[in-house]
Amino acid sequence: MQQSSTAALRAAIVQALYPISANMLADVCEALGLEPGTRDQAFSSKQRYVSIRLLKLSREQVLEVARRTFDKYPTPELFKAVQRATQRQPADSIVSDALASFDEVGVHTVWQRALERRQTDPEGAITLARTLLETVCKHIIEGAGAAYNEKDELPRLYRSAAECLNLAPDQHTEDIFKRILGSCQAVVEGLGAIRNKLSDAHGRGSKPARATERHAALAVNLAGAMAMFLVETSLERSR
Repeated sequence: MQQSSTAALRAAIVQALYPISANMLADVCEALGLEPGTRDQAFSSKQRYVSIRLLKLSREQVLEVARRTFDKYPTPELFKAVQRATQRQPADSIVSDALASFDEVGVHTVWQRALERRQTDPEGAITLARTLLETVCKHIIEGAGAAYNEKDELPRLYRSAAECLNLAPDQHTEDIFKRILGSCQAVVEGLGAIRNKLSDAHGRGSKPARATERHAALAVNLAGAMAMFLVETSLERSR
């Protein structure tokens, strides 16, 4: 399985600090923001000394330590790890802008959480991808004065929202539009299926499928694209 960006940061920090003498390591680590320790602990194992302290930190704290470490002890590996941990895919900012304009408190918050967990927690990101679309659909249905059942699954919520926006395939007569909108519906149903198969929302069998970063990227990006399409259609119709 591909190493998560946080694990890569930890490994790169340990590697960057390894050349420092054990006699100085405790002071250096404390200056970088790591938990204080003793020289005897550092002499026992420099790698273990740094690793244990990094494991106690959140992803954001590890990233901050990585940046401080790179400023003082730069290495190519640490540079790549920081870049990977902070990079955003090209479509991310476009979707973020659209969702922020729709409902910054609700929809946009879910999208940001999905982005943050895409690399560090693939299974959680897949769950949030579905939650994102469910949230958007519910907002659209409520805004149209329609109703939904709290037990409705994503496919049913999407069909209701699509009908409110005149995006249901059977609301159009031209074949090309029916095919495109039918494909959109299939994407939503597929997101529900991959979430049920790979995410942490359901129990696991004896040989569970494991979600990876690429699965999470697929689910989050598809959900973001569909959510943006629904949001922009809703905003256009309200003008």
